[in-house]
Amino acid sequence: MKKKTGAYLSLLSVTLGAVPNCLHVLKATLLQGVTLSLTRQIASIILGVAVIVILFSGQVDQESLAGSHSPNSNVRSTDPKNQYVIETKNLVKKYFLGSNVINAVNGIDLKIRKGEFISIMGPSGSGKSTLLNLLGALDKPTSGKVFIDGVDISQLDDKGLAKLRNEKVGFVFQAYNLIARSTVKRNMELPSLVKRCSKEERMRKIEELLSIVGLKDKMYRKPTTLSGGEQQRVAIARALMNDPDIILADEPTGNVDSKTGCMIMNFFRRLNREKGATVIVVTHDPEVARITDRVIYIRDGRIFREEHFKEASA
Repeated sequence: MKKKTGAYLSLLSVTLGAVPNCLHVLKATLLQGVTLSLTRQIASIILGVAVIVILFSGQVDQESLAGSHSPNSNVRSTDPKNQYVIETKNLVKKYFLGSNVINAVNGIDLKIRKGEFISIMGPSGSGKSTLLNLLGALDKPTSGKVFIDGVDISQLDDKGLAKLRNEKVGFVFQAYNLIARSTVKRNMELPSLVKRCSKEERMRKIEELLSIVGLKDKMYRKPTTLSGGEQQRVAIARALMNDPDIILADEPTGNVDSKTGCMIMNFFRRLNREKGATVIVVTHDPEVARITDRVIYIRDGRIFREEHFKEASA
């Protein structure tokens, strides 16, 4: 086995809401576990990125490191002609607080076709965001199944889940989750670093997406110098860096004014109509929901009603 001293990339999967005490280097013979004082800060500010890229230097078994990127064998739904990009079966998520049990998601069966534009509504604490996290493989269910493109994601290990998230899902969060000390360009680069594309291709993609959201001239600015609406647009552009089939957005208009919110939702609709992306938005705003094709109403962790807007397709 060859060993090489130098810099290398270690890929770390992050689960929404979890703040790890230790970052582990995958398949590294020297660095089995590295405790970092900035771990909590890193985890909190990059929470919206499915894969974090951390730069270390030292000795690593190159053969083992290469093996760490091998995909899992996909465990697919029994239907070879599965037509749903996302499907859940009796999905349950419970949280245990001492002797108390919170049923955040309580037996949800949901089928989402490729290219749908869906909103999820419900009161605070109804399970909307928890459901979104489960649909995007950011959290694991207590019981039940989630299938993404026919793959039973409960059968994937952490590396397989990270690969699936990075290749198929783009995440947009209310808090933006941009790294304050980095430029817009650097924030945009993070999701694409694991794909090993050339610098030229990465730069072309960044310029293209920032042009679409009207922020190409802000490429070298820090997020803290941007308005809330501009930061959200950067977050959306970042979510599209790897051309995901699925876009999950948690209250994307919650921190912006109504005009900016309308612009953001119209941008999602454009992605859905022109690119065929499946877009799922959690919102509390009925006007935002009306822009989508289907509204799923959640209460006490259950779907209690659905509404379809035919005019949204016009």
